[in-house]
Amino acid sequence: MKVPKIVTDDNTIAAISTPPGIGGIAVIRISGKGSLKIAECIFKGKSSPLSVETHRVLYGRIIEPQTEEEIDEVLLTVMHAPKTYTGEDTVEISCHGGMVPAQRILEVCLKTGARTAERGEFTKRAFLNGRLDLTQAEAVLDIVAAKTKEGLHSALYQLDGFLSKKIKRLKDSLVSLQAEIELSLDFSDEDITFPKAKELAKKIRYTLNIIGKLIKEGKRASIIREGLSATIIGKPNVGKSSLFNALLLEERAIVTPIPGTTRDVIEGWINVNGFPLKLYDTCGFQDSENIVEAIGIEKTKEAVENTSFVLFVVDGSIPLETEDKRIFNSIKENPLIIVINKIDLPKRVQISDITNGVSFPSCKVSAKELTGIEKLNKEILKLIGASDIKIDRAVPTRTRHIVLLSKVEESLLNALNGIEEKRTPELIAFDVKEAAGSLGEIIGEVTPKEVLDKIFEEFCIGK
Repeated sequence: MKVPKIVTDDNTIAAISTPPGIGGIAVIRISGKGSLKIAECIFKGKSSPLSVETHRVLYGRIIEPQTEEEIDEVLLTVMHAPKTYTGEDTVEISCHGGMVPAQRILEVCLKTGARTAERGEFTKRAFLNGRLDLTQAEAVLDIVAAKTKEGLHSALYQLDGFLSKKIKRLKDSLVSLQAEIELSLDFSDEDITFPKAKELAKKIRYTLNIIGKLIKEGKRASIIREGLSATIIGKPNVGKSSLFNALLLEERAIVTPIPGTTRDVIEGWINVNGFPLKLYDTCGFQDSENIVEAIGIEKTKEAVENTSFVLFVVDGSIPLETEDKRIFNSIKENPLIIVINKIDLPKRVQISDITNGVSFPSCKVSAKELTGIEKLNKEILKLIGASDIKIDRAVPTRTRHIVLLSKVEESLLNALNGIEEKRTPELIAFDVKEAAGSLGEIIGEVTPKEVLDKIFEEFCIGK
């Protein structure tokens, strides 16, 4: 039986929502007005997707409509608009894991009238249909990309709307303030007067104080979402790769007694008490005539330039050498922690031998025996100032939020200066309006299309 292709007015979309590869199940998601009709064409079971109530799970098989060839045994979930993730009619098909079943099902969905979803298009539709505001949509991505438990909690708070509600309250207060100023202009011939300068300035200062705290908290809290980076530096054979493996708690880097075993920069993520830290294991900082090693050394120098801080490793079982001092002098302007390794062997190095009496954070470890690693993690937290970071439920975590809050701050400072300089009410009202507009842009009330496109391009297809 040949089934004609369904034509949908609103571009019904479909995509595989689970990661590629072998797993227990795979999920194909369809969203749009045509999703139930598509499901009706490709699903074979006791119940019809078009006839069941919303949020029902049906057992059956997906078939190729033209040939009725069975593709896979599935569970098909029917969800009617508007109570769905996207706010549209939605179908989710759970099939056996693996690329072949999922890909075959996606193919028949596309043949029957859907089109392939763009990156983040399901979440973008949720935003456009009013199911999520923009900060909540961003939180969905942050949940998926969370590297630590704390990062996940922060994203969940944002998804629950804590930040959105705070931003909206601030925006509403500024809109009311703008209206109060403009009202005095519209009815200047009547008994309505321009708000007293002191009262107006007090309200603006109050809002400025909140905005300032949000910016400060946001910059610190962004560490939890984005993480920091550290480059492990030292001469050959001091135990850089052993330290790298010890911090990761896995054998990622090859370790041998032969100096120069590491020829490239190796990276890996660790969780330091809730803060994601990207570690770079390097091949050393010495000059080399070996072409491959020279390329690795150049990458090491790039890593040091772009890293948040440096872990400078020395071998504590042998006297300090000229090469140690040369490397230290080349990196001492960077934030760093001196790591004296191999303390399981007789001690031959003092911190003062390295620093010439200048105070630097330091830690003694045995990467081989995993001794001192916990103390090193504490030193890292102290260096990045993370020990006193407390994440509020309503805190901005993205650079976009911080930039817009800084614009709000700038506009309100202009308004405050305007009051002090006795500018006309029209100019002060304009600055307050600009501040309110920037707050509205954070939650997506007015956001340029190119900004929206950039945000949703960060998502995977199927989310």
